[in-house]
Amino acid sequence: MFRIRLSLAFAALVALVCMQAAFVYWGANRVYNFTQHSRLASDILTELNELAANKQRLRVWASQRLMNVDASVEVRDALLASMKKNAAQLRQLTERDTALWAEMAENEGIATPPEVPELNAAARLFDTNIAAVQARLVLLQPLQPGAEFASVWQELNQVFDMADGRDLRELLGGAIERQRRAVPMARADTERGLRELRTQAVGMAILTLATAIVLALHLTRRLQRPLDRLLAGTRALQAGALDHRVETGSRDEFDRVAEHFNAMAAELQEHRRMADAARRRLEDAVEARTAELRTAHEALQRSDERRRQLFADLSHELRTPATAIRGEAEIALRGGDRPPAEYRQTLVRIVGAVEQLTGVVEDLMLVARAEADQLVMRPARMCLGSLLRDAAEQAEALGALHGVHVRLESALAPDGAAPTDDDLSEVPLLHADAERLRQALMIVLDNAVRYSHAGGTVRLGWRMAGDGGVDIEVRDEGIGIDAEELPLVFQRFMRGSRARAHRADGTGIGLSIAQSIVEAHHGHVAIESAQPGGTRVRLHLPPACVAPAGAQAPEGLQP
Repeated sequence: MFRIRLSLAFAALVALVCMQAAFVYWGANRVYNFTQHSRLASDILTELNELAANKQRLRVWASQRLMNVDASVEVRDALLASMKKNAAQLRQLTERDTALWAEMAENEGIATPPEVPELNAAARLFDTNIAAVQARLVLLQPLQPGAEFASVWQELNQVFDMADGRDLRELLGGAIERQRRAVPMARADTERGLRELRTQAVGMAILTLATAIVLALHLTRRLQRPLDRLLAGTRALQAGALDHRVETGSRDEFDRVAEHFNAMAAELQEHRRMADAARRRLEDAVEARTAELRTAHEALQRSDERRRQLFADLSHELRTPATAIRGEAEIALRGGDRPPAEYRQTLVRIVGAVEQLTGVVEDLMLVARAEADQLVMRPARMCLGSLLRDAAEQAEALGALHGVHVRLESALAPDGAAPTDDDLSEVPLLHADAERLRQALMIVLDNAVRYSHAGGTVRLGWRMAGDGGVDIEVRDEGIGIDAEELPLVFQRFMRGSRARAHRADGTGIGLSIAQSIVEAHHGHVAIESAQPGGTRVRLHLPPACVAPAGAQAPEGLQP
C-alpha cells in the first residue's frame, strides 16, 4: 500500500522535474544562442573598425613613401600583417555567425538577416584587396623630382578602395554601420530571452514546489506512526538496549520492516556476546605481541649501538699505529747514523703508505661521526669564488699527473670560457664550513680526475638555483657510471664495475663522505650520466647557506 503511494508520488515529482528541465534547457539554449550572436556582433564590429583604422594608417604610410618622408618598410609590413590578421578574424567570425543564424533558423524558425551573407562576401573581398594593396606597395618608390603626385596617388587610391569592381569604402562603411545597429539589437534579444527563461523557470519551480508540499503532507500523515515506532527502536539499540523489540500487527510494509528489525536486534545481541569474547582474546594476543616487539626493538638498538662503537673504535685503533709509524719513518729519514741510500727509498714508501692509511682512517672517522649524528659544522662567512679557485688549482695539479685538464667555469660565462676576476667577483658569499665544503668538493674533483681518460677535461662551475640556493657542478668526460649503479654510488664501500676496471685502488667511501658534508649543510648531492660520456655531479646548497651582502654570520649551524 505505502509502496504504491510512494511510487506514484515519486513518478509525479520526476515528471515535473523532467518538464522543468526540458523548459530550462530549451530556454537556456535559446539565450545562449542570443548571447553568442551578441558577442559575435560585437567582435565583428571591433574587427571592422580595426581593419578600417589599419587601412587608413597604411594609406598615410603610402603618401609618406611617395613624398620621400621617413616611411620604413617595417611599418608597412606590420600594418599589412595586422590587416591580414583582422581579415582572417573577420572571416572566422562571419562564418561562425552564419552557422549560428542557420542553427537558430532551423530550431526556432528565425530568418537569417540579409546583412549576414553580405558581410561574408565583404570578408572575401577584403582578402583580395589586401593582397592587391600588398603587391602594389611592395613596388612603391619615392617620387622623383618633377614627377606628378596626383596621378600616382589616384592610382593608389584605386588599389586601396576598389576590389572586383566594388567600392570598398562604401562596403566597409556600410558593414560597420550595420554592425553598430546589430549589436544593441542582439543585446536586446538576449535580455528578452533571459526574462522569458526566468519566468518559465520560476513558474515550473513554483508548480513543482507546490506538488512536492502536497505529496509530503499526505505521506507524512500516513507514515508518521510506524516511523515513530521504528525510530524508538533504533534509539533503544543506539543506547545499548539490544533486548528491545518493535511492536507489530499493522499488516503492512512497516510490519515486515519491524519483524526484520527485531530479528536484527536478536542477531546483534548474539554478535555482541561473541565480539566481547573475541575482543578479550585479541587484547591478550596484542599484549603478548607488543612485548615481543619491544624486546626485538631493544635488541636492534643494542646491536646498532655496538656497530657504531665498533666503527669508532676501529678508526681510533687504526689512527694510533699509523701516526707512530709515520713518526718513526720521518726520524729515520732525518737520521745520519746510517747511509741514507740503503733505506731512504723504503722509508719514503712507508711514509706514503702511512699518509694513505691516515687518510683512510680520517675518512672512517668522518663516516662514523656522520652515522652517529656527530658531524660538527663550523660555519662562517666565506667566498665561493675563492673556494672554487683553490679547488680548481689543487685539482689541476692532480690532473697534471694523469694528463687531465681542469677548467673553472661560471654561470657568468655560459659559453664555457674561463671566468675573469670580474666574473668571480659576482659569485655570492656563503655561510658554511669552508674546510668541510672544500673536502667534499675535492672528493668529487678527485674522482672526476682519476676516472677520466688522458687528455680529457674536467669542468667546475656554479649557478644560482631556482630556490635561491647555489649549485656547484663538476662535469667530466671520463668512463661514466652504469645506469643500474647510479642509485648505489652513495653507499659506503661501493665501487662500480667501470671504476674497478679503470683503477684497482679506492675504498668507495668518498662520495658517501661528500654527501654527509653537504647534507650537514642541509643540502643534497645529485649524480647523473652526462652526454655523450662522463658524469655530472651537482652539490646543492640551500638558500640558508647563501649569506646576504653585509650580513653577519650566525654563531652556529646545527648539522
